[in-house]
Amino acid sequence: MLYKQHVQIDTISVVARSHDLILYNRVPKYRADEIWEWEKKGRLFEYWSHMMCMMPIEAYPYCTWAMTKYTDKTWGSMGRWAAQNKQLIDAVYSKIKKSGPMSSADFGGRSEKSSGWWDWKDEKTALEWLYYRGRLMVAYRETFQKYYDLTERVLPANISAEPMAEEDVPLFVVKTTLSSLGIASSEDVRLYLGRFPAHVLWNGRKIEIEKYLDTLQKEGTVEELAISGIKPRFFALRSSIRELKKCSSESEYNDAVKLLSPFDNVVRERHLPKMLWGFDYRIEAFVPPAKRILGYYVLPILDGSRLVGGIDAKAHRKEGILELKSLYLDGSAEKQEGFPDRLAGGLKSFADFHGCDRLKLGFVRPRKAKDIIEDALTHSKM
Repeated sequence: MLYKQHVQIDTISVVARSHDLILYNRVPKYRADEIWEWEKKGRLFEYWSHMMCMMPIEAYPYCTWAMTKYTDKTWGSMGRWAAQNKQLIDAVYSKIKKSGPMSSADFGGRSEKSSGWWDWKDEKTALEWLYYRGRLMVAYRETFQKYYDLTERVLPANISAEPMAEEDVPLFVVKTTLSSLGIASSEDVRLYLGRFPAHVLWNGRKIEIEKYLDTLQKEGTVEELAISGIKPRFFALRSSIRELKKCSSESEYNDAVKLLSPFDNVVRERHLPKMLWGFDYRIEAFVPPAKRILGYYVLPILDGSRLVGGIDAKAHRKEGILELKSLYLDGSAEKQEGFPDRLAGGLKSFADFHGCDRLKLGFVRPRKAKDIIEDALTHSKM
């Protein structure tokens, strides 16, 4: 079984959307929107994890297991709506069964009296209900629009539609979390796939999660790590220890920096970067402009294995300009030899990914770093 990252899907597009940025930073030569090609080929599927995510198709039985654990409380108002609109739901399902993949737009305009979530038209609510219950899957997307089809026509023949065996779920949750984050505490195991699975498996309790991790350690599946100055217990897959040790070598500072999505798994649960790096970060896209401190969509800067600052960027694609509205660095970045060149290399690569051939640098903190960065951008060979 494969244990891979759950990649959050997001709509904000001042730079590339979050799912594209996450893969750009991990998959060599990744192209924007390539993720949808992988979905159409049956390598990935989308469903609820901690949020709506793209997941490896091998994880489908886990999601089917989760569906069996959902209750009326989980579904809330949507479940009550479904109980009152069974005829409409059956009609939508029958139309897709007969006609093949369809989008919400194929069912016409908004109903005069919408009673679904977020004021959706009724047919859209029916589609989402069938999707959440596992009767439909997203077959593919076009221009970000979802096209639904029957699960049995989307799911590859080698993937079971049956729920994952109950006894296999705890190990799946732990391995998925640890293989995605590298190291994790009981809190990360509780949150990575959303609170729901940990609540079902361990009642969301730290002591119960750590008991299970101790069992896995005795079996040789995980190892506990000692991290200087950090009290919570952290664990890693034993198979990952050799790779993790590379992170402490100085060779990690040869590569260009990476600009992370605010929803990247490394930073999305804000307690983790704060605990490991002292990196107190939040996304301010949902904060009123007058209350923003750093900017609308600040991308954390990863230099080797350290988070060293953030950039509020915007891609002006038609003009071919990547605007760096503001750039913030902490004291550790300036002390690292070769950092300006690694930053310049990362920014140029990021601009190329967006189809931009020019960089516009705005405010820099500390101010004295602006001239150094501009010089590095001018002479960068990365």
